[in-house]
Amino acid sequence: MFLPSARRAGFTLIELLVVIAVIGILATISFGLFKAANDSRNSSKTRGDLQAIAMACQSYRKTYGDFPCSDTGADDRYRRDLLDQLIGRRLIRTTTPGGIPNLLNYDDPSLPTGSAGRQMRSFLSLGEINTNDNTMLTANDWRNGATAASREFVDAWGNPYDYRYRVLTLAKYAEWKSPNFLFVSAGINFVPAATEGDFLDAGEYWDPAASGGTTMLRSGIIPTTYFDQTGASTGPFRADNLVNWSN
Repeated sequence: MFLPSARRAGFTLIELLVVIAVIGILATISFGLFKAANDSRNSSKTRGDLQAIAMACQSYRKTYGDFPCSDTGADDRYRRDLLDQLIGRRLIRTTTPGGIPNLLNYDDPSLPTGSAGRQMRSFLSLGEINTNDNTMLTANDWRNGATAASREFVDAWGNPYDYRYRVLTLAKYAEWKSPNFLFVSAGINFVPAATEGDFLDAGEYWDPAASGGTTMLRSGIIPTTYFDQTGASTGPFRADNLVNWSN
């Protein structure tokens, strides 16, 4: 008489490989869906930031007669000067009739005193737009030093916004031809600086190749090719046209 063989316990190697493959596929799909949802959320947050900063710049112009300007025109100073003006640390003021405005500290001795003078006037609430170091916004770190030079607004991905408008020097002030400022997030396609700690090359946001190297940055005039270019070798990195202008 033959006895029935005992049932084998466990899984075969093929069965385990199939299960691992299915888990891997599900994980890949889940990660892709999570990344897409996260990028969509970041895009929405960044668009909200763009609108808030654009409105703050409009309010600044109503108060001081122009959009936030840059002191020197260096890449890092555009970002620093924008932040300083919108949170009230600095302001533009024409000190001579018909002259080029100056960028002054809010408590500059040349400004009038009294209840409305020499006080910080903020156009954005502290923390409304993230910066690369939110803990320093209320500290007196902005007058001198490398730490102050690096304070800037950042988008929902944690990468710096970039800004261009007039430069407050006689040689550069009148070169800006656009009636608006330029403000952009490099967004999801952001590529960090080649050297850790360096400021990004202007080409990450603008279009130096199609504009002769400096035309767009200097004049605010946007070449028609700007929105047509993609990739590191042909143009700037942008995500979903996260900008404050239209083409």
